[in-house]
Amino acid sequence: MNRRRLQGILLYAGTALAAFLALFPPIWATLSSFTPSNRVGGELDLGHWTLDNYAAVAGQRDFWASLAHSAIVSVGTTAVAIFLGILAAFGLTRFRSRFRRIAFTILAVRMVPGIVLVLPFYLLYRNLGLLDTLHGLGLTYLTFALPFCIWMISGFFESIPFEVEEAAALDGASNWTILWRILVPIAAPAILTTAVLTFIFCWNDFLFALILTSQDALTFLPLLLRYVLPQGPLYGQIFAGATIFLIPPLIGLILIRRHLSTAFGLGAVK
Repeated sequence: MNRRRLQGILLYAGTALAAFLALFPPIWATLSSFTPSNRVGGELDLGHWTLDNYAAVAGQRDFWASLAHSAIVSVGTTAVAIFLGILAAFGLTRFRSRFRRIAFTILAVRMVPGIVLVLPFYLLYRNLGLLDTLHGLGLTYLTFALPFCIWMISGFFESIPFEVEEAAALDGASNWTILWRILVPIAAPAILTTAVLTFIFCWNDFLFALILTSQDALTFLPLLLRYVLPQGPLYGQIFAGATIFLIPPLIGLILIRRHLSTAFGLGAVK
């Protein structure tokens, strides 16, 4: 066996192991969600499938309300972050002599751990009356989503030749027209990828939703804690809810699967 073939085998083996470790927990959770509650945590019995866990979860009003809250905050934050990110990225890349130095500062905001900021946000929102509100939670997500969008979209815009804009400017196009009718359509796959990743970030948040919401704006992940009872966790309902919760991110990833290589090829990852 030559060295190149051995390297290929090791590469495929490592990839298969990594895929197994990543996929095993959600697959196990999904299979367990169809298992009777008294069997969850033990051996999976393929002869006993049930939808009781899903029926129990779907019959709770708080379950659907929390899913709606997660969707509203995630979609709203993503839309605002993408719109503002496009404008900011255009300024950073096309007027770099003035604004280029703040690009790293923008990214540095995204690097701050959430646990460091959750207490200041709590104290601020308590004074402003924004605790347990959807717009308050959305503003929190925006502080992290916007820097990510600006950094990603800036990379996309930088990969587009300036000659394209110069040709449009010679034809009389304004900066606004160049941005929305030329740059954005060219970078549309990459912007869509950024939007989906931003949505997933907001959708999967647990820390800020747990601290900043309680009932009126409660999102899904903190709701799962209510299935942990003193007499023991309701594993079947937890796994059923988590399986439903996984569907939107999976749909988003399927939508951008074909665009990922194009998006990264435009220069977003350096």
